[in-house]
Amino acid sequence: MLAWLGLAVLAPSCGSSPPSNQSSVVKPDQDSSGSAGDFQRGDDLSLLLDGDSGAGGTANTAGTSSGGTGPGEPELCGGQACANYQGEHSFVEPNFADADAAALFAAATVQAPGTSAADEPQILYPSNETMFPINVSHIRHEWKAGSGDSFQLRFVGARTTVTVYTRETSWTPSEEQWDWIAESNRGSQVTLTVSGLSSSNPGALWQSPPVTLLFSDAAVEGAIYYWSTGTQGVMKALISDPIPTKFYSDPAAANSNTCVACHTLSRDGKRLAVGYGGEKLWEVSVPERERIVPSTPGSERASSWTTFSPDGTKLLVAAAGKLTLTDSDTGATIGANNGLVPIPAGKVATHPDWSALGDRVAITLGTRGGGKDVEGGSIALLPYNDGAWGEPDIIVPSGGATDNNFFPAWSPDSKWLVYVNAAAKSSKDAVSASLRLISVTDRQSIVLKRLNERVNNTDNNLLLGNSMPTWAPSTKPGTFWLAFSSLRPYASLRPLDSKEDQIWIAAVDPSLADPSYAAFWAPFQSIEAGNHRAFWTHTGEDQQCSCVDRCGDGLDNDCNGTADEASCVTCLDHEICGDSIDNNCDCVVDNCPSEEICGDGIDNDGDGFTDGDDPACFVIIH
Repeated sequence: MLAWLGLAVLAPSCGSSPPSNQSSVVKPDQDSSGSAGDFQRGDDLSLLLDGDSGAGGTANTAGTSSGGTGPGEPELCGGQACANYQGEHSFVEPNFADADAAALFAAATVQAPGTSAADEPQILYPSNETMFPINVSHIRHEWKAGSGDSFQLRFVGARTTVTVYTRETSWTPSEEQWDWIAESNRGSQVTLTVSGLSSSNPGALWQSPPVTLLFSDAAVEGAIYYWSTGTQGVMKALISDPIPTKFYSDPAAANSNTCVACHTLSRDGKRLAVGYGGEKLWEVSVPERERIVPSTPGSERASSWTTFSPDGTKLLVAAAGKLTLTDSDTGATIGANNGLVPIPAGKVATHPDWSALGDRVAITLGTRGGGKDVEGGSIALLPYNDGAWGEPDIIVPSGGATDNNFFPAWSPDSKWLVYVNAAAKSSKDAVSASLRLISVTDRQSIVLKRLNERVNNTDNNLLLGNSMPTWAPSTKPGTFWLAFSSLRPYASLRPLDSKEDQIWIAAVDPSLADPSYAAFWAPFQSIEAGNHRAFWTHTGEDQQCSCVDRCGDGLDNDCNGTADEASCVTCLDHEICGDSIDNNCDCVVDNCPSEEICGDGIDNDGDGFTDGDDPACFVIIH
């Protein structure tokens, strides 16, 4: 008798394991992961199953076929094969090398949580429910000691359990340690608990309340260009960089000391517009830094804020409350009335941001100001169609003199706007500023409470001056990323600053009731300087750009700046073998596996038979 058999696999329940300095394999029937926290995701069960050698933790960096360039090819994390560690592993910091750390903690008795707050460690940073890109490794972890002087950090995930021993109250992982903790648990989460004991009473083990840390399923790409008070110029860094470089003004040029600010980049990352030497428009090429506009210094136009059209051919300039459309190659105005965009009488327009679809520009429409400050701001959508401007469509009206809305920014799929709301007359230096999200379809605003208020692992922190949001470029739907400026404190290293803000980053998932995750401090920036206006755009090194633009998803899949362009294609979720067409848009024609995958409804091996009809899926039962 011939029959097709299916296999059902059940996931193990979640729980924690005792400390150990021995490696062990995570097997399907083992209790391997910590509490799931508030974000319970559909973890990939294959993480529990593949690569199980049966003897000791495994260190597989060959990757899996998901997310790679073809069947069986390695999944890439930042252009390199992803780490796929499994099992338990311990790291003993040099400051703990004089003792058997694992034995010391194993011999101690765990005290009941909540019985003595003075003795228990308290995690300070990162905050609970922070999501990190897997390509950011130098994340400081810090906690309050309680009564302890020796500490155990335990990261429990679906695939790995990592224990760290240290006598300090802070710890920053190495690349290898981050690979064990984050990259091997990509697309999932770990639970972190800090345990402490005192050398004067080593028999009592006190534990912190746990925090849940989450990790992206792939590297987060693009470069961040931001303004720094330390250099009076535009700095550049990848999110994975330990330190930034000064990009403009060119540190090697004669004008290196000229202050530039209020910068914008084209969506493809190839052009930079700045306010040069006092709000005068300059535009330069990236990465060459060659001046494009003005053709001759001294003929600059006034500029406060700018935005490029998706294809980079046009630049919309805001200055003195007016908007002017210009040619980005020549600086010449486009359209009637010397390029001036019509806006309602008695209003000022500023903070423009052009959507990737090219059909609308989001603006702040205020009652006064229009340069570095605006009053009575509403958020409006300005329709654009082949040189013709429509009437502003207000989607976030101002509720009065102290209800100010400003700095709108389009999400990568052009379905959402993030903007700043402040209970203040003036937008400039408004400490009450906080970020909100609005769907341009249903027009319901959402307060991003975790992003705005969770700081140093405590909630309800206000008056932090959260402002100037920008999105990371994205070629795929799902979780997006926001960079923004904030006055908030960073662990114990930087207190709340009433004047100088710094850059923070948070994941945003629009499908959640509170779409935001807790934010983390951008680790590439100088802690001494004020840093803001973190503009995020594509670079030539991005690995996730497709060879085609997919129709209908609103995303710039091929990273040329424009979404759903005229040449976009409709993609299937699988490849049709032998038709000489790249059906699934993976940039390889007839990229088919050599073997049938039983039960997925696809003729994977191209022999004309699918699943139970394919001899490869037959099982002979005697």
